[in-house]
Amino acid sequence: MKEDDLGAVKWIHGAPDCTRSDDPPLAVHRFDRDTFILRVSKCFSFEGNFLYLLCGRQRAILFDTGGPADPGSPFAVLPLRATVDAILAGWLEQRGQAEIELVVAHTHGHGDHVFWDGQFADRPRTRIVAPALDAVQQFFGLQEWPEGEAEFDLGGRILTIFPIPGHEPSHLAIYDPGTRILLTGDLRARPQMGEVGADLRRAGKLEKSAAKAGGVSPGSRYPGCGVRSRDRETFLGPCRQRVRWPANASCPASPGIPSS
Repeated sequence: MKEDDLGAVKWIHGAPDCTRSDDPPLAVHRFDRDTFILRVSKCFSFEGNFLYLLCGRQRAILFDTGGPADPGSPFAVLPLRATVDAILAGWLEQRGQAEIELVVAHTHGHGDHVFWDGQFADRPRTRIVAPALDAVQQFFGLQEWPEGEAEFDLGGRILTIFPIPGHEPSHLAIYDPGTRILLTGDLRARPQMGEVGADLRRAGKLEKSAAKAGGVSPGSRYPGCGVRSRDRETFLGPCRQRVRWPANASCPASPGIPSS
């Protein structure tokens, strides 16, 4: 299996009886040399979040830290800090590098995306971006919120960060041109966008990222399937045209980049 062949990945999904499951609470898939996708088991939390660790020469950034354990979960604590530390230790060794700064940030500020931030509070060379609008604006330099965009340089890997508030006031989308990955948090799964006008504004932002990617396929590296809004075609129409998605196409059974 190629590192970036997500269609072939067997994600952990929980089990009918979690007390009999051998799945870990947190699984890691290495998408490429510098990109890691972490999946929270549904035996830990029904949310089953995906978390993303992106590495550059000077710093790494972790998007989201997951939510609390469900009542009755066989696990009490998500071993996120230990997992991230192990990933970065191996990554540094492979590169012959001594250390790297870590930024802990969020696609948005809901509890199932920020709960384990505290694990990183005493970690050296680590900055936690508070999941609040003013902190997010200041850290990423998004002075024109909710318009505009900003670049965040990991060192030879520049991410584009832009606001997509609606599901939550500090909601971000993150585009990585190197992998052509677009992270949108819960926008794809539970948009809660309200008015169609808001849908169109967010569609325009997603179109912009799709254009930078040079046209990508929904369900492979562009999270275009499964959007629910008052007028699904109003939202998806412009995106479908940009990503060259036929009007009669259906969402693939195994989306590539999972939403969190």
